[in-house]
Amino acid sequence: MNLMHTNQLQKTISRAFPNSTVAATVEIIFLLGIGMIAVALHAKLRVPMQLPGKQGLLFMAFILSAKGLSRFPFAASLSGIGAAAILLIPGLGFHDPLIALNYLFLGCLIDLVAGFTSRFTTNTWLLAIFCGACWIFIPFFRLLMSLLIDMPLGAFRNGIFYPFATHLVFGIAGSIIAAGLVTLANKKS
Repeated sequence: MNLMHTNQLQKTISRAFPNSTVAATVEIIFLLGIGMIAVALHAKLRVPMQLPGKQGLLFMAFILSAKGLSRFPFAASLSGIGAAAILLIPGLGFHDPLIALNYLFLGCLIDLVAGFTSRFTTNTWLLAIFCGACWIFIPFFRLLMSLLIDMPLGAFRNGIFYPFATHLVFGIAGSIIAAGLVTLANKKS
């Protein structure tokens, strides 16, 4: 009588998460949480410096780091959904009623730009610069909404060029930080 067990053991992708469904669920929750943390820090770290777009440094570093470490091609969109979801909580101090749409569309735009530019280059730093330029979407969206809806926005009190320029600089700076973190993490593993 042969009592030897000859069935193969279940393959695991990691020791912590034995099957791919659990691992994917944890990664989705992580990406949603990154978006929420980025917006919560934005709400908490308000410094009146008259530099529109300064939060792009932090937001882009968080979102693009998560996108670079994730296996999902739509990672920034998931983080954008998390960012938009936490903005539905009243009391965070955001006065722009359309700010949730900014972050939702921004996540989708980052994924589109990353997917499109990755076809032409694999240079992490160049991809970071292109994705960082997506932060300029916020003043563009605000300008478009102020033209379509009679809604006064204080973002353009110093002119139109200044918010676009500062958003571009801070978005690219945050994405370069993210590229450095992702490169460092990939070298360590």
